[in-house]
Amino acid sequence: MGLGKSALAAAAAVCVVAGAMASAEVATSAAQGSGQGQPFVDRTEVSLVLVPVTVLDGRGRPVATLERHRFRLLVDGLEVPIRSFWREGGLPLSLTILLDTSGSMGTRRLDRAREALLSFVSQLAPHDEVCLITFGAGEVKRRLRFGEDPGRLAELLGPLKGFGTTALYDVLSAAPQLLQGARHVRRAVLLFTDGVDTASEVSPEEARQILQGIEEPLYVFGIEPPPDLEGRRDTYDVLLASFAAASGGRYMRVEDVSRLPALARDLRRELTMRYIIAFEPSGIGEVRERRVEVRVEGKYQVRARRSYVGTLP
Repeated sequence: MGLGKSALAAAAAVCVVAGAMASAEVATSAAQGSGQGQPFVDRTEVSLVLVPVTVLDGRGRPVATLERHRFRLLVDGLEVPIRSFWREGGLPLSLTILLDTSGSMGTRRLDRAREALLSFVSQLAPHDEVCLITFGAGEVKRRLRFGEDPGRLAELLGPLKGFGTTALYDVLSAAPQLLQGARHVRRAVLLFTDGVDTASEVSPEEARQILQGIEEPLYVFGIEPPPDLEGRRDTYDVLLASFAAASGGRYMRVEDVSRLPALARDLRRELTMRYIIAFEPSGIGEVRERRVEVRVEGKYQVRARRSYVGTLP
């Protein structure tokens, strides 16, 4: 099934409104009486903000035995109480593979992406499920749905050729729609691209803001991103890394395809072992982007979403 531009635009609009929270209802009220000199109060009724957190030790291995008291949560630099805390581990995965098939990928990059993708998928567990979506030449196609045999991936990838324009930012703005039909609680999007965009209506910053509002991480595999161009604000690598970081995922530049099987094993282990921190915004005051930071007592690497859109806790 194709995902047209109208569907992408609709998903983007929903994401902008929803932000990092599951639902929001905004109402503005004025003080009763004469109203002279009475300030307006903005109040937003919201559900919890969820912050998935991955903790790694000094060797890059996931750590899944830490207790709640080891974690600190900061919003806009101010420490706030953690309302809920729990651990997840060993859960089956639902992975959406997003493959760039535009002209900039050409034959060499697309062959490299195909090899990297198949190498990665070969390391998944039997109960994991995969969805394949390709984008290029103005088309977004769901070629393999969740629940279908992932063994068909090689057959589906074989005939693909790089052609046409790239609307990478538009596709990323529809991230929640990309996981349609996923059956498992643990979900992620894996993007294979060179980072070039030639046709998006959504800007990189708009796409990044939308990615901040999703609960599922985006992991980006950079397939030979082009060299820096004079006049560009960010390099392709920097831009792709910012997309991944916005969602709590990470960016990996593919230099050596032979490393993909080990990388796939590590990433699957990382995805199936994480902590979930939840807190509740106050619903009072200005609704805007808020910076989130999670700190863990000890010498650990911490990966977590970096922001949400809403009021302070």
